[in-house]
Amino acid sequence: MQHQTVLSSKSEAELDGANVHIRSNTGEELRMRELRTDDGWTAIGIRHDLPDDLGRVWRTECVLKRGAAEGGQDLVRLRTQCIAATPGARLDTPRKPYLIKSLLKNGWGGRDQQFNVTDQPVWIENNDAGLALAKSVTLGEAAKWLPSVYVSATGVSSWLLSQREIEKLAYDLGGVAHVVVEPDRAFSFLLRDKTEGRNAYGGTVGLSVPGQGIVRRYYLGWQIEDGKELAAAIVAATSNLRSQMPAFGWDWTELQEQALRVQREREKDSLTEAEWNQLHQEQVDNLQDKIRELEQQLSASPAASVGTDEADFSTDNLVKRVGPEIYPGEISDRLRFAARTTLSVAEQIGLDARSKVILQRIVERLPASPALAELSKDLERATKDRKRVASELTSLLVRHGYTEKSDNKHIRLEANKGFDGLDAITLPKTPSENRGLKNLRKQIERTLGITKLDD
Repeated sequence: MQHQTVLSSKSEAELDGANVHIRSNTGEELRMRELRTDDGWTAIGIRHDLPDDLGRVWRTECVLKRGAAEGGQDLVRLRTQCIAATPGARLDTPRKPYLIKSLLKNGWGGRDQQFNVTDQPVWIENNDAGLALAKSVTLGEAAKWLPSVYVSATGVSSWLLSQREIEKLAYDLGGVAHVVVEPDRAFSFLLRDKTEGRNAYGGTVGLSVPGQGIVRRYYLGWQIEDGKELAAAIVAATSNLRSQMPAFGWDWTELQEQALRVQREREKDSLTEAEWNQLHQEQVDNLQDKIRELEQQLSASPAASVGTDEADFSTDNLVKRVGPEIYPGEISDRLRFAARTTLSVAEQIGLDARSKVILQRIVERLPASPALAELSKDLERATKDRKRVASELTSLLVRHGYTEKSDNKHIRLEANKGFDGLDAITLPKTPSENRGLKNLRKQIERTLGITKLDD
């Protein structure tokens, strides 16, 4: 590191083999700890503290634990922190350690079930193997250690992000998440049938968690206007999510605790009183470090209540407040429609100038969500074949907030709990003519309230 001083000859050093502590006169510290058993070393780690001139300490921790991952793979856990050393210090988010980039560049990323851990995107091919992989990602079955970012296609080899932006996204998330890229729109339709509509599609980027599947979706809208903002939002959300997931490796305090316990057991009959006191003090210091870390995590966690600042005005919080969406982006589309409708009668109702400006910006800067066009196309496809229209529409509507209630002469579908404002839909098993199919589709569009949303 360009500004490090701790490795200079003037630094104070305590070296006892398995425990190293080096301090420079600038306050920089480097600690190293090794845990050994009868079978050799079990874990080794470092903690580096680098103070700056703004009252902050930049801390990097790295612990390598032998055989901690599947297949006997060694597991590296790294953590970076920006810690306030003086009251009122402005904290920043640390960059990803260069060591991660170096490990991945040298091919030491290891294996995470169906993925190699790398900083390159996984370009799925449109074949059975690719479809199986995409299904596993969607359902949260493809990986164990890291989340996955699924980039859906808007056409043939086209996405909301450019190929260069996708490659940079994978580079920024190397060692944090897998980036998986869908080949084309036709692939989306196949994946939709395999996952019962749980997949990300139409350009939407899905964030998938091991064991859960896709939990969040990102698309261009009122908060994200271009590909650069979209990529930045995904990196921030994915990094935050990964920090909240269970960690299977050891952090520095865990290594310290285990090493001190082994040392206490191994040397309990040979330690002097002074050495016992020193060992006890190290344990106390380690526990205090753990307490400080937990306090920092609590202070950094967002408040449970929803506030009114800009950060809380998000898609996720709107959905929590308003209720579930029949498709991703529905609330955004209806707000845009409401703004456009209000502007059309602005003069009659005496709308003030400021409200006009805000509503006009919503109309201009809030594009219709890709999922709206997707739903319209799905309805059109589902009403082309008279022999299959009932089953196709039932399957489609079940994915968009409905439940099948009866199956006699007609099929009755009722809206699920939380989907207020949606009337029941009755489907004839065999529509009489092609005009009847078109009328049925129009009726469903009116019931869903989507006929005017994309104007």
